[in-house]
Amino acid sequence: MLDKNRTSELLTIGLKSVKADQIEVGIFSLERGTTRFANSIIHQNMVVESPHLWARVILKNKIGGISSKELHPEGVKKALAKALELAEHQKPDKEFKSLPKPGPKRPLRVKKEPTFVTPEQRAKAVEQIVKVCKKYNLEAAGVIHTSRYSLGVANSLGIFNYDWAADTWVTITAMSDNSSGYASAYDKNFAHIDFTALAEKAAEKAIASKDPIEIEPGQYTVFLEEPAVAEIISFLDFYEFGAKAYDEKRSILSKKMGKRITGSNITIVEDAYHPKTIGLPFDYEGVNKKKVVIIQNGIAKNVVFDSFYAQKLGKKNTGHALPQPNTAGPFPLNLVVKPGKVPREKMLKAIDKGILVTRFWYTRMVDPDKTLLTGMTRDGTFLIENGKITKGLKNMRFLINVYETLKSVRMIAKETMLCGEFISVVAPALVIDNFNFASKTQY
Repeated sequence: MLDKNRTSELLTIGLKSVKADQIEVGIFSLERGTTRFANSIIHQNMVVESPHLWARVILKNKIGGISSKELHPEGVKKALAKALELAEHQKPDKEFKSLPKPGPKRPLRVKKEPTFVTPEQRAKAVEQIVKVCKKYNLEAAGVIHTSRYSLGVANSLGIFNYDWAADTWVTITAMSDNSSGYASAYDKNFAHIDFTALAEKAAEKAIASKDPIEIEPGQYTVFLEEPAVAEIISFLDFYEFGAKAYDEKRSILSKKMGKRITGSNITIVEDAYHPKTIGLPFDYEGVNKKKVVIIQNGIAKNVVFDSFYAQKLGKKNTGHALPQPNTAGPFPLNLVVKPGKVPREKMLKAIDKGILVTRFWYTRMVDPDKTLLTGMTRDGTFLIENGKITKGLKNMRFLINVYETLKSVRMIAKETMLCGEFISVVAPALVIDNFNFASKTQY
């Protein structure tokens, strides 16, 4: 991982190496360790170091872009020279106006360089997980990702931004011959994760869901645990909350801005500075991220912008650019669903008959215009009767209109959990009425 001094040196070389109307140079440096395990043994262990540079050179409104892994002075100069050559041969982009200008200076979010987690540390964590699962005659599978990374961005208009971060993402699946249980954690610090407690949680679900029964498809009250909630919100994010979808009239927010789109108990905010979120406080153009209220008490309020769409639509740049060029446009990476006031235990007790969902998988947006989302339950689906979990259920396929479903949220937990990885969501558990299950499975 490149430190601030080395990153600054290379960015400066890039900015000075060619003459153009505007220049942007960025460097992302990643060290990622991965340990995968299945059948209670480690079967993959690796460390990847992946630094790379990208650059944009602008001649009036002709743009040349390039990426390179040659992170040394001559490699940087070569990359910028190639970007300049590409710009000279491009057609003008009539919608492009300018790279962003600098904003207020900000200190490093993380003062101390993030610690590298060793393969031995990850293996020790897997040992703890397997020990718990063996105690209950269960097999353990899952993955532990540990990363540390830095991002530096500079442009010829005066922007310079640098920061670094670290994270650990772990998933555990405990399995019997006819059931499975899931637990996950996502944290800034490897040392904060209690791998034994996490494995106990997965094992508890696997044991409780043994010999699952079938239940007929239909509409049920559901208790969605945090990973299931985050899955739904992250799909909504990608398709709905960015300026490109808004500009192209693909987002429902482009038609209903200022109007009610969910229940009045739903507030969703993009907030890179929330204490539970992980990541960098500026975007891939070097613009500081702003807190953006997307939905407030059920009312559509805002989408997020990068410099291109902010200038095109006459809006303020919120600092949500992805590496350019890209086909997705800007969208939030650090969403927070506002928690409620009800403890999770009380929420469960308030359900006469319903279904508890640990998580979803194979989730797909079937019809983005209607936010029609489908997917499967997995690794812990349970029948709730008279406020208690009574039986494990075979998995079900759901099919919902997301906004309509969010109008049927009866209760929101006061506790929250950070879920996801690239798109992270600080999510509470939800109790939702009339949640539609379209079909059942045999497993």
